[in-house]
Amino acid sequence: MIKWCIIGAGGIADRRTIPAILSDSNNEIVALMEKNIEIGKKVAQKYGIKCYDDEEEMFKNVDCDCVYIGTPVFCHYEQTLLALKYNKNVFVEKPITLNVEEGKALVSAFKKAGKQLSVGYMMKYHNLHEKAKKLIKKGEIGKVNDVRLQFSCWYPDIEGAWRQKKSLGGGGAFMDLGVHCVELIEYVLGDEIVDVKGFFNTQTFSYEVEDSAVMVFKTKRGVLGHIDVNFNIPDNASVSKMEIYGTEGYIICNGTLGQEETGKMFYLQCKQGDYEAAQNRVSDKPKIYNGKKGNLYLKQIQAFCNLINSGKMDYTYADKAVHVQELVEKFYQEK
Repeated sequence: MIKWCIIGAGGIADRRTIPAILSDSNNEIVALMEKNIEIGKKVAQKYGIKCYDDEEEMFKNVDCDCVYIGTPVFCHYEQTLLALKYNKNVFVEKPITLNVEEGKALVSAFKKAGKQLSVGYMMKYHNLHEKAKKLIKKGEIGKVNDVRLQFSCWYPDIEGAWRQKKSLGGGGAFMDLGVHCVELIEYVLGDEIVDVKGFFNTQTFSYEVEDSAVMVFKTKRGVLGHIDVNFNIPDNASVSKMEIYGTEGYIICNGTLGQEETGKMFYLQCKQGDYEAAQNRVSDKPKIYNGKKGNLYLKQIQAFCNLINSGKMDYTYADKAVHVQELVEKFYQEK
């Protein structure tokens, strides 16, 4: 049995992560901490958990193996270090920290202490993204040359919203949505982004961070691509898609970028051969695969728990999260 403490009980923790942890009988949540005590008490009562409004008080009074941190980004660094002070393994929401310097310091501290650290990038666990990764690795669409990702949500001006302040969230649409796309495409391709150019603006709303952003990039193997993220596209108009084009076909995932294992993947293998001057295209029918409608949050928690139970210290995803932040910093500098 793995015992958990929760830091930050509102938002994604209440909607997704706490239910995911409790859906596995090998887990137990023993306490939660929430600075907004009214929210904390409400969530604690729902799940029958002890409630605190101070992290250190919780650690002094409750024993646990792992800590889930679902607070705003500006809190991640200090809260993760505090959990390590009390010898805990930590699963922290993305992005890992506000900046690369903090991220590197966290990973270094956990490696030195021999405790596990991982970061909440759950989209890699989508069955269609896993399928895409396997097809690409086998060379089923030839050499990948071009990729495109589009991810958006409607996020209007909201009083007190921490994601709309740079000092609290580190950035806007790209810091919140773009980081998912960066982490995901590197995972699916088995390749790293090495060069980026950034374009971003606040076009629709009045907050200080960007509501629209585009990253143009090149990978180590020479793949070119771009990522479009927006806070100003209606939810029902967002296709949340990933397109991957190779010399022998394509993989297109529609409706797979998000919090649920939904959507469809279209896979077409079509070897070209000679040049066709007339461009008389014949539409081949792609194979279609469906999302399994599984729980992405449960999958990432189970992967973390399996790592803890194995006794193996694997910082692959923590290191990757810092790499993502390095690219984010380059992105914001390249405007």
